[in-house]
Amino acid sequence: MAKSVREVPTDLFIRANNAAADGPRGFENATISIIKALSKEASADDLLAVTYRLQALAKLTQGGDISGLTMNLHGREYKLINEAALKAAATCPLALRGKFGEVEFDREKFLQLALSFAEPEGNG
Repeated sequence: MAKSVREVPTDLFIRANNAAADGPRGFENATISIIKALSKEASADDLLAVTYRLQALAKLTQGGDISGLTMNLHGREYKLINEAALKAAATCPLALRGKFGEVEFDREKFLQLALSFAEPEGNG
C-alpha cells in the first residue's frame, strides 16, 4: 500500500535543495546538510518529506532534460533546474511504494504542474 508524502512549502524545498547542493556529495551527506541547515525552523516531518521529494526529483531528471525545465552543464555532473520544476517538486502528489519506500513522481502530472508554475516568455 502506498503512503502519501506531504507537500512542503516551496521556499523550504528550494533552501533544502541549496543546502544539499552546497554540502558534500552523496545521499547521506545531502541529508545531513539539509538537517544542519533547516532543523531549527522545520519540523522532522517536513524535513523527511523534503528528502523524499528531492530523491523523486533526482530520479525524474536522471535520464535527461525534462521539457526545458532542466539544463545539463557541459563537463559537469549536475543540472540546472528551473524554479517551476522546484515548485512542482514541492507540491506534486508523491507516494512511498514498496518495502524500501521508493519514490517517483508521475512524469505527466509533474510536467503539467511545472508548466502551470512556468512564467510565460516573450517580447510583449
